[in-house]
This record gives sequence, C-alpha cells and structure tokens, in this order.
Amino acid sequence: MSTDTQANVYVDFIKVFLSQNSTAGCVNVSQSSSDWLISSFGRFSVFTTVTVLQMLNPSFNVLDTLSLLNLRQLVEVSSTPGFLSSAAAVNNLLLYVPDAQITVFFLSLSATLQTQGVVLPSPVQEAFLQQVFNRANLTTSSDADLQIWILNILPSFIANITVQHVTSYFSVILQRPCPISQQAVQLLNSSSSTFQPATQDQIYQLILGSLTGVHPSIHLYMYSSLHPLTQHPSVSTGPAPLHCYANQSYYAFLTSSFMSFQFPNLTTFLSLMPPAHVPELMESVSPAEVSSLLNRPNAVDDVAQICQLFRIYPKTPQYLQTEPLLPVGLARQVLSCIWPRVLKVDVQSEVNQWFDLRLVQYLPLLTSQFIAPDVMLNASCLSFKKFVSAMAKYNYSAAEFSPSDIYSSILVYLNTSSGSTPKCYYTSNPDLNSTTWFTDYISVFLSFITLDDLLQFGSIQPFLVNLDNLQLFAQTSVPDDVMEYYVTLLFEINPSFSAYYLPLKFRCLAPASSFLQLSLEQLKIISSGIHQNCTDVLPDVSAALASNAEVLTVDTIEALGQSSTGLSTAQISDAGGNVLLNSLSMLRLVLGWNLDQAMMIIQTLLSSGVYQINSVASLLDLGSLIIGVQSSIFRVISGEIFLEAVKSELFVTSVIGAPVIIQQTIVSQIIAVNSSSDAIITNVPDLMATEIPRIFLLDVPQSSAAAQVVNRKKWKHEQAVLIFETVTAQFSNPDDMSFQVLQGFTCSRIQSFSTSKVLSLIRGCRRRVNQTLVLQESQLTCMHHYIKSADLSAFSQYPAEVLIYYNYSMIDRSLCRSYFSSLGAADFSVLSSTLSFKKQMLFNHARGCLGISGVSISRVQLDVLGSMSCFLSSEYIQSSDPYVLEKLKPCVDLSAEQISALESILLGGNTSSGPSDSWDRATLESLALLPLYLTANIWSKFTQANKQRFLKTFIRDLRKNDKASEKKILNMMNEVNKISRVKIKRSAETACTVGQILQAQVYSDMFPFAYDVPQFNACLSVQTLKDNLEAVTDRVYDRSYQRIILDKLNQAYPGGLSDQVLQVLGSASHVATPDDVRKWNVMKIDTLSSLMNQRKGDWDPEMVQLLVSKYLSVNGNTLGSNELNALGGTNLCVLNTSVLNNITAASVERASALSLTSCSSEKKSILFSIAQNAFNTTNTRSTNPVSITTYQLLQNYLGGADVTFIRTLVNSTVNMDVLTFMNLKQSVINVLIVSEVKNLLGVNVADLKTYESTAQIQEWIRLQLQVDLDTLQIGLTGGRNSSVTESTVSTTATASSSTKAPSAQTGTAATTAAGSRVWSPVCLQLLLLAVTMTTLQLLHW
Repeated sequence: MSTDTQANVYVDFIKVFLSQNSTAGCVNVSQSSSDWLISSFGRFSVFTTVTVLQMLNPSFNVLDTLSLLNLRQLVEVSSTPGFLSSAAAVNNLLLYVPDAQITVFFLSLSATLQTQGVVLPSPVQEAFLQQVFNRANLTTSSDADLQIWILNILPSFIANITVQHVTSYFSVILQRPCPISQQAVQLLNSSSSTFQPATQDQIYQLILGSLTGVHPSIHLYMYSSLHPLTQHPSVSTGPAPLHCYANQSYYAFLTSSFMSFQFPNLTTFLSLMPPAHVPELMESVSPAEVSSLLNRPNAVDDVAQICQLFRIYPKTPQYLQTEPLLPVGLARQVLSCIWPRVLKVDVQSEVNQWFDLRLVQYLPLLTSQFIAPDVMLNASCLSFKKFVSAMAKYNYSAAEFSPSDIYSSILVYLNTSSGSTPKCYYTSNPDLNSTTWFTDYISVFLSFITLDDLLQFGSIQPFLVNLDNLQLFAQTSVPDDVMEYYVTLLFEINPSFSAYYLPLKFRCLAPASSFLQLSLEQLKIISSGIHQNCTDVLPDVSAALASNAEVLTVDTIEALGQSSTGLSTAQISDAGGNVLLNSLSMLRLVLGWNLDQAMMIIQTLLSSGVYQINSVASLLDLGSLIIGVQSSIFRVISGEIFLEAVKSELFVTSVIGAPVIIQQTIVSQIIAVNSSSDAIITNVPDLMATEIPRIFLLDVPQSSAAAQVVNRKKWKHEQAVLIFETVTAQFSNPDDMSFQVLQGFTCSRIQSFSTSKVLSLIRGCRRRVNQTLVLQESQLTCMHHYIKSADLSAFSQYPAEVLIYYNYSMIDRSLCRSYFSSLGAADFSVLSSTLSFKKQMLFNHARGCLGISGVSISRVQLDVLGSMSCFLSSEYIQSSDPYVLEKLKPCVDLSAEQISALESILLGGNTSSGPSDSWDRATLESLALLPLYLTANIWSKFTQANKQRFLKTFIRDLRKNDKASEKKILNMMNEVNKISRVKIKRSAETACTVGQILQAQVYSDMFPFAYDVPQFNACLSVQTLKDNLEAVTDRVYDRSYQRIILDKLNQAYPGGLSDQVLQVLGSASHVATPDDVRKWNVMKIDTLSSLMNQRKGDWDPEMVQLLVSKYLSVNGNTLGSNELNALGGTNLCVLNTSVLNNITAASVERASALSLTSCSSEKKSILFSIAQNAFNTTNTRSTNPVSITTYQLLQNYLGGADVTFIRTLVNSTVNMDVLTFMNLKQSVINVLIVSEVKNLLGVNVADLKTYESTAQIQEWIRLQLQVDLDTLQIGLTGGRNSSVTESTVSTTATASSSTKAPSAQTGTAATTAAGSRVWSPVCLQLLLLAVTMTTLQLLHW
C-alpha cells in the first residue's frame, strides 16, 4: 500500500472511527498508552499527531509512547508546552532521535517553535542546547551546516544561555570564517537582554579573546583573509590579532564585534591595535566615533590613556573643533593632554587654527595649572602671543584664576636680561619682527605692570613709537612711573616724535619739543585735551603749543585755551585789539598769565580803542587779565564799582595773583567808600584784608558777628596784634579761632584776660592737623611766662616752640624724655641769633636725658630728638644710625660739614637708598629737600636721564610751593652742572652749539641750566628775550646770566628801559649799574613796587637812592603810603634824611609797619617823629598815658623814640617785649633805672635774664646798682656795687648818653626817676678810674 493510501486509511477510517462517540477512541482503562496506540493505530500511527492522540484518548501519556513516535511527532512533543518540563524528559525524548536525524529534528523543532511562538522552559531549552553541543558535532560540521544551525536552529535555544553553553558555543565558532563567527555573535546579541551578567561578561571576554587570540578557557586557531592585519595559519605560528578586521573603521569594527556586550574600555581599545598598524587604524576612526567612545559609560578606565589616545589620533584637531564637549572632568583631561602640544606650535596658521577654532570650547576649562608660569614658559612665541590674545577676551567670572595670574605668567615668560633684545622679537623673522610687542605679548594685562617689570623686558626701544602699543597704553591704566619712563625713553630715542600721536595721558608727560609743528586742527585736539586731563600742564608745553600760532586769530586762541599762557608778547601785540576783544571770553578764564603777557593784552586793548576799564562789567570781563592793569587806572575808578566787582570770586582770585600794589590800590578805593572799621571788614574780601592799613582796624566792633567776620579773614601779624584782644573776647574756645587771628597774641594784649583764658589761648596756638602757627620769639617767651606758673609738664598741649624757652632745671627728670619728644617737633629757626646758644644747650641736656654717650645716636634716640637732629655736628651724623638721614630731610639749612657727613652716609650704602650703583630717580625723590644741598660727589652717581627727570619736577615744586630760595636752587644746579655740563671750547664760545633758545625753551623749569654763560649769550637772541622777557627773568638767577639779559635789553632799548620792561625785570634788575639805572624810566608806583620787591633780592644803598630819586623826579610822585610799603624799612633806611623829612604823617599812618632796625639813629628819630604825629590820636579805649593800640602802632618806630616818650610808656602797662626794648636807643636804655624797666617790660621782665648776654642788656646792667637788680629776682648780676661812688658811675652813664644819643636829653645835670641828681661827666675822672683799675688788675696777676 502506498503512503498516500496509508494516509487516506488513517484519515478516512481510523481517525473517523476513533472519533465517534460510540467508540470513544476504543480506550480501555486497563491498557497503557503504548498498547492503546499500537492496538488502535498500528503502523498508521505515523500519520497522526500527538494532539489528536490526546483528543482521542484523554489519558494518553505521550512520554510512555516516545519509542513509538516518529521524528515529526517527537518535534510536536518537544514544541508543545507541558509535555517536557525537565532536562531528563528532554534527554529521554532525544534518545529516540537518531544521530543521523538530529539536525532534521532540531530544524523542525526550531521552525515549529518560531512558527508557534513557543518559548521553552529554561531547563528544557538548556537541555536541548546541551544535546546540540553533545550530539550535533558542530565543531566538525561544515561551514554551511554550521551556518544553518546558527541561522535556523540555534535562535530558538539561545535565550538565557548559560556561561557554560556560551563557552561551548564559542568553541564551535572561533575556528570558523568571519561571516559565520559574526553571525554567531549576532545571534547572541539578539537575545542578550535575556542573559545573566556573568553570561554577558563571558561573551565579552570570549569576543575579546577572539580578537586577540587569547581566550579565557580555550586556545583556538584563528585566521582571516579579509585584511592584511590577519594572516593565514600557514604564515603564522600563533594567533593573528584583530581577527575578522576588514578595511573599515576600527571603532565600527569593535562595535560590530562586541555589539551589546560591553564595549572595550579605553585601555583595551588602544591595546587591541597591533603597534605596526596603529596609524592606519586610528586614521580609520572618525571624530564622532572618538566622541562616542569617550562618552560610553566607564569607557575611560585610566585618564592617562586619554593622552595616549590623542597622541596617536591623527584627527585630534577635527575632533576638538567639531565634537561636543565631554563631561567637564574628561574634557579638561583632554585639554591637559593637548595643551603642551598646542603651546609648542610655532606656525602662525596652525596657532590660529588651534586658538580660533579647535580650542574654542576648551579654553573656558583652563585652570591655574594650565596657565602657570612654569607651563607657559615652554610655549613658542607665536603660541604665547595667541594665548595672551585669547586671555585678553576671556571671561574670568567662573575661572579659578584671575587676570593678575595671567600677568604673572607673562612676566616670567618675557623676563630677559636688561639691555638685551626682548623675548620673541627677531627682526629677521617675519613672524616675530612686529613692533606691536606690547600689544602682542602683554595686551590688556599691561595694567599690572610696574617699572621694575618693564626693566626686565630688555631693550624696548623698537616698540616705543608703535601706534598700536601707544593705543594700548592709552586704554590701560598703568603706574605713573611706568608712563613717565616710557615717554622719556621714547623721546630720548625719537626726539622728533609728535605728541599728536601719543595717547592723551602720555601727552601729559611729553616734552615741549613734541608739541611743535602742529596744524590748527591738531592744536585744537591736543590743547583742549591736555588741559582737561592733565593735572599740571608745564609752562614750556604751553609755550610750544602757542608757538604753532604764527598768526594769532580768534580760532587759534580758542584752540590754545589755557595754553595761551605760552604766547609771546609779540604774538599778542601783533594780534591786534579786535582779535583780543573777540577772544576776551576765553582769555579772561586763562590762569597763570605772566605779568608782561597780561600787560600787553591790556595795553593792546586800550591803545586800540576797543576797550575801556570804567565799570563793573569791564572789570569782570578781564577776569585773570586784571593783573595786567596798571594801578593808575584803578585809582580813577570809584570804590562803589570795586564793591560790586569783589563780589565775583574770579575777580578776587585774579586780584590776589596781581602785584601787591594792585591789591593795595583796590583796597584803598573800597575804604574810600566807607572808612569805618565795621564797613571795612565787611567790604574788603577776606583774602585781601592783609592790605587794610592798620589805622582802619582800631575800632572793630566788639560783637560776635564782627568777630566771626574778622576770624575768617587773612591778616598780617602787625594787623592781628591790633584786633586780637577784641576778637578773642568773643570766643570761648580758642580752637574756633583762626591762626590768622591767633598770630596776634602778645603780652600787651592779654592783660585783660584771666590766666586760665591766656593758657587756653596758648593751647589754641598748638599745631592743628597739617597747620602750624608761625610765632615770633617775643610771643613764645611771653607764652612761657604764663606756662611756667601753671603745668610745666603738659608739653604736648602747647606750641612745640614754647618748649625751647623752658628752664630745663625746672623739668622733672622722669619727664625729660617726654619733654624732648615734644620739643622735637619744634621749629628752631624761631630762635634769634642772641639765643642760638640754646640749641647746643638743649642738645647737651638731651644727651644726658636720653643716655647718649659719645657721638653715636640710635634710631630711637633720633626719633625723640626730631628736629634737633638738624643741628647735629658732622661727627654725630657720621657716627649715628643711618636713620639720621631721615631726620635731616626736613631741615631748612645744613652746613657744609653736615652735608659732607650725610653724603658719607649715603655713599656708605647702609641707608634705605641702598648702594650708589642702585640709585635712580626714585632715590632722589625719597631724599625730600636734601638734593638742594648735595654736591657733585652725589650727583655724579646718577645718570643724566635720572637727574633731568627728577630736576624737572623738583625745581617746579620748589618754586610753585615756595620751598626754597632761588639762590639755593642755583647753588644746587651749579653742583649738578659740575658733572653734566658739556665743556665748550673757547674758540666756539661765540657760536651757539647747543641749540637756539626759543619760546618753548625759556618756559622750561630746567632753563637755563643746559647752557653755560657763553652758550646762553650766543643762543639767546634779543628778539626772543624781548618777546618772552618775564619767562626768562623768572628763571634766571645767576648774576652772569642776568648781566647778559640786561646787556641784550640795552641793545633792544637803547633809549632806556620802560616801566613795562622794568616791572618784569625781576632779580635781573639787581645786576644793573648806576649808569644803567640812570637810563631807566621809573615813572610808576607799579614799577617802583616791582623793583623794590625784596623777594627778588636786596639793593645796594646807592642804587636805592638812585631809583627813588628817579621815581620822585616824576611830577606828582611822592613817598606816599604805597611807596613806603614798596620800599619797606630796609630800603627806606638808606634814603637821605632830606628825603625822609618829606614823608608825611598821613603816609606813615596808612603804611604797613616798617622795620627800621637797619636805620641810623638819626633816621630812626626822624621816622619816629613822623610816626608819632601819625598815631598821636589813637589813644582810644584807654586811660593810660599811651594806649596799647598806640604803642603797637608805634612799636616798629620806637628805635627812634627819646627817653621822654619811653618814660610815658613806663606807666602805660604795655608789657614791652625785650627784643623791642633792645632796639631802643642805647642812650635811652642806659638812663632807665631798674624800676622803670620793670614797669616797662611788665610780665616780660624775666626775659632780661634770658637776653642778659647781649651788649645792650650788659651795658644797662653795669650801670645799675646790684641791689636794685636783685629786686627783680631773676638772677641778674654784674651791676655796680654801692661802694663805688655814685657820681663816678653816674658820670659814666651820662657820658654814654651824651655820646651815643646826641638828640637825647643832655646837660650839666639830669634828674633820675627816683629824684637823685647826677652830675655831668668829667673826662679826667674817667681816665683816672680806668688807669687805677688796670693797675690793680696787673698787680693782682
């Protein structure tokens, strides 16, 4: 029977039959399933299914019938859930599958499972898989058969595979061709989610082993013909690396190799590559793949391997540029790996690529370690430059380093030896020959630079004029000394460089020469800029700017602005009245006019008829030019106009800067409106109060309001003494009183005050913050009289100068150190020559107090001594602590011996200035005023550049703040020029070889120190002198130079010098000869006032007489109050008595107090007589014979008073100070008895002891009875004994009186104040007495 027939039999008969209800499958409960199957189906059972069998026989047990089932039915059993539940059942079933049919069985089973979607229980699945490895002989099967297994059979059994089965699995596939092994791994990958971690790890290890040839438990032979990286087994005796690698991405290869089984970490990734093929393999990896690699979890097992990766990766630049950042930690590690490489790049295009593109994302990750000096020191110049550029734009808000850290690295990197070529500058290298060095290598970090830093950069000359560098300095705040050094060096190397190209703040330091040859537009830009931004524009800069204006127009004046002070008088004159009038709104605001400039402007305005000065508006419109108006114009302007004008602060400020004669004239006109004291102190501006004549201050109202007005004004001492009592009475707290009023403290004016009030006033005179009240010796001795009866130990509560006059024996020795510490703040210049011995005496006491032995003084002791250090001898200076130098710095005068000693200390190198080879400009600046006294020994240690830079500012400061006389400045420059002045050959003396003196040069504070006398004569033209006269005379003080000036002026003005010239001639006028003066036109009080200005020097008597004669020869000129003020006491004393006799009382009344100490006795008498007439009606508010007010008005004239007037003072309680007493005629002093002197001096009588060594006091003492002197109780000795005949001594006194004071009372007899009669002198008696005394002395010897 055929198979089909058999099948039909089964279907049509057996199945139908058994399915009938009546037959019920013919099941016999006593039959086994096997028996039932055989009896019911026989050989037709092969056509049925297990499912049908179970349907026909519900109690059918399939496992009992396995031996009767065919392969298809066994597959059905295997794939039907519930039949197989254990490995034993599986193994039992497979016993009935012949080995020859095992493949067919599993193919059918796998297909069935996949079709039906059946998932076998794990034990069943594992059992089947184990049977596969046991019976399928896969290791020996063909590749084709194995591929069938992998693709068609094993997928159904791979889920939840165990470690053991994985190992078996790999033992099958490792020796197979790559496509098969890859399919095998792919099969695992498809079910990887079902694997246990241990299984997955085993798979990873097995895959890794397949690539390296090292398997954790098997060692199989691998080969591939896909790529030369792997070799055929016949070529190699060992496993070939990278099994199955083809011409593909190395990363992709590993990805496909490991699939989802834990991608290799970075170390493994790198180690898998054969060394010989690393470049090739790394080239195959894309930047995106590197990013993917590093972003894998736990991919970076060793951060050091990142550096290895990027060291061998050829596409690192592309990676950095295109791929997103890794997590910060990894990204920073990446940066740390490539940073050293970047710093070494020395090709400009590559450097740009790195910083502009590749590192853009990474630069924010920089830390202080990346930019540390030791790291950056390894950078190439090009990389470092780019780094600086990048850091200049860096956002530091989140950085752990600051711009100062960047600068620290820059400083280390650029540091080079002084004078050498700066780092990264090579003229032969196109990439490194740019002069934009500061911009390139320092950039915005320039703000951290110091001068010391700058000096470490080598020779920076090539970069100085580069405009980019200059712009950088313009935009960056750098220290002043750096700017000054840069600018100075710039112009030393490039003297012709124009200031127009300098940054604004550099222009403030630029030399005058750089402001020449400017266009009008450039002039506008520069002039306005420097005056708005520079603290102090030097006069020579203004002069240089002004010299650019060949024709002065309104536009050029507007452009010059404040620099109009540099205009020459010729420029001003040539401009004409209209131009000046139209520019007046600008000119009136210019500060710092020279007198000749202002006079020329005023003269041009008035002479051209375009301007008149006759109203408040016309005065105010002049502004600062008011100084150029002659006093004669003001004298015809009414006081009412000035009362309105002085309400303008600018007007008052301008007048204060005018010659004093202008101030006096305006004050006089104001007084003329209302001459009451009340009105005057109200109407006269505070700063002009010094010019109020004393006579108008006698009736100041005794009110608080008036006191407040007076208290805020500026006064002279001679005025303050008159108003002191009235004003002081209105103040309960002296600290509220101004020093201007307190300077009027005298023993004459404090009599009405209680002792406590006086002591309070004395305390009010002590130093206040930075203010010191300058007191006279007579005031200090007066103060001492009150203090000594109070608390002597309150040293710090009183003016330090008072302590000079203490009796040291009265000071508690336990407090001596405190005393000397306070005394150390005193100004010892207050001491008169009479008491100068006190300096040494006080120093001797200080030595004992401080324990100073020998000539060595410690630093602590020097601090206590303070200003007493100024009169230490050279031995003390040289032997003391070098700190003594600090104490000598403030000293006003030093002797030659002291200077020599301090120079020795400086040269010793142990001071804060250090050794001389380290000295620079800062050294000179640290010496305060000492450079005034230094000799060529010290100046020779400084470079010419340092000296010039220092002196330029030093001299200007000295003059501006009146710190030193021109004589001292001249002496200093003579010492400087002993070293620096270039010697001029005699043959060349007539030719100018050092440069013509032009407008800009004469305004320099260093003028004329660069010229010796011959060169000054040769280089200064007459025209330049005429056009800039005051600028020249204000700076030239050497007599030789001044004689040249006068000679050139005589050439310019052969007819004689005019008032206008004489008013600005200054101290140069003092080199004039009588013949010169005879040609001068001294016609105006302004001229006389200028010529007699004692600040410009002293005149010889003959010259004063000649000048005054020239002045008085002019019709209408007299010696009025202004003239007396101009002459002052010294010059007045040299005039002939005939001239003095013509002085009126009215003139003296309104004049300032005149010092007549240099007058002869006869002239003193004449002037006293006039003064007495002037002030004889001033006895106000007093019942004394002579009021305190009258006394103080006459005090300066008392040297000419006779004994009669002095005796009226005896009973007037004036408390005359001893210095005034000693200035009386000796003949007057001699006739005063002890009681008279006591009454005359009052509280000051004790000062007779202080001044007893003076000739005047000694002579008076010798004439007094010692017993009378003893009544003073001040210790005076040397008086005559009562045993000496009264007539003899009286004769001596009278003789002295008659010979020394012919105008005093004389005669055959005189009556003393006590009523005793003294007989006239007899010369023979005197002779006999002298011979007798001499003989006795010889016998005694």
